Amino acid sequence: MNSWYEKTIQQQSSLVLMEEALFQTPELGFKEQQTRALLVSFFEQHGLSITKDYGINGFQITIGTGQPHIALIAEMDALVVPGHFMQGNDGAAHACGHHLQGSILAHVLTMLQASSLPAGRVSFFAIAAEEYVDLDFRKTLQAEGTIQLLSGKQNLILQQAFDDVDVAIGVHTMGETTSPKMEINASLSGFIYKVLRFQGQGAHAAVMPHEGVNALNALALTQTAVAFLRETFQEEDRIRIHMITTEGGQSVNSVPEQAVLEGYIRAQKPEVLQSVSDRVNQAAIHSARAIGASVEISDSMGYLPLIQSKELSSVIQEAMLDVVDEVVDNQLSFAAGDIGDMSVFLPTIQIGFSGCVGRVHGSDFKMQSVEEALIYPTYAIVSTVDRLLKEPETLQRVVRAHQPLMTLSEYKAMHGIQS
Repeated sequence: MNSWYEKTIQQQSSLVLMEEALFQTPELGFKEQQTRALLVSFFEQHGLSITKDYGINGFQITIGTGQPHIALIAEMDALVVPGHFMQGNDGAAHACGHHLQGSILAHVLTMLQASSLPAGRVSFFAIAAEEYVDLDFRKTLQAEGTIQLLSGKQNLILQQAFDDVDVAIGVHTMGETTSPKMEINASLSGFIYKVLRFQGQGAHAAVMPHEGVNALNALALTQTAVAFLRETFQEEDRIRIHMITTEGGQSVNSVPEQAVLEGYIRAQKPEVLQSVSDRVNQAAIHSARAIGASVEISDSMGYLPLIQSKELSSVIQEAMLDVVDEVVDNQLSFAAGDIGDMSVFLPTIQIGFSGCVGRVHGSDFKMQSVEEALIYPTYAIVSTVDRLLKEPETLQRVVRAHQPLMTLSEYKAMHGIQS
């Protein structure tokens, strides 16, 4: 354990005050005005102001000069959680722990500022809209041209906000655990958001059902076809298909003329993700044709799988073992996050920490242990960033090991954006 631990302990009351303030002001993505104000006010108290303002997508505060450039990735948004005891506007609550990220990483930056920072830069990125929710609002922003894609990090990638960043470090709760622990190298799935609109022919359900074409039956047949596909999935690909019927007909006395099936296709590998999506589309097309209906398919690329930098993880693991006895390595998850999109372009990690109770995304989620949920991750990150700045060869080893998976042009093409 190094001197950063005592310095982190000295920040405990400040860490808790910020955690409490952010927890009490949950906001949905692209609406994080109070969250932004709280963070900006904290930095202003430490003599720091916004370096780059990305508007609705977030902002950046940088200390130091030159290279290397280390990014601290803090997500600002909450999500809708019915019945949560700390609900805000739109039914939002911090049941995913993003408020903890803000407190942890803001303090990492100010602690480094107060020390003799070695050559290089460290930037705190406060970023909007990680949770893939409130989509009607976001699509309105997209139609207006306010945003291009539906998440904050995706838009910052398009704005080339990370182009001069060497490595990116994020942090996220592990949820409730039975003992203090931290986590490295956890994977996240990628996903495609899918809307299937089945079109049939309406008719009186009692008098002339023979004149109708039942769109709901086409939907049900598709669900059965997808169920039969599941036995062909390989365990290593971590595939999930979860869909709901959002429209099942227009009247109980009419043959359903339109039915809508919406949901996610998830997988750990981009090529598998696209393959499974294509197979589901084929199942829908042929199921609809089988009963004389048709289907209109709308696919939106969600987030790419998170591929963490194992080299960077190995560096931060040394600091983790100063404070916890167990570091969980290489856990596979079906969850998704837009930090996966960042990992395509530069060495990226998102470490995990314990210290919370309740169900993640549930009505009872909250922080329980200050040490596990604030002190330990703050210490691990601040001491690691300090080490990377003082040991250029260590950082360069991390950078050299990363192989970008696509270019910005390819990324834009994947999302249907004209260069």
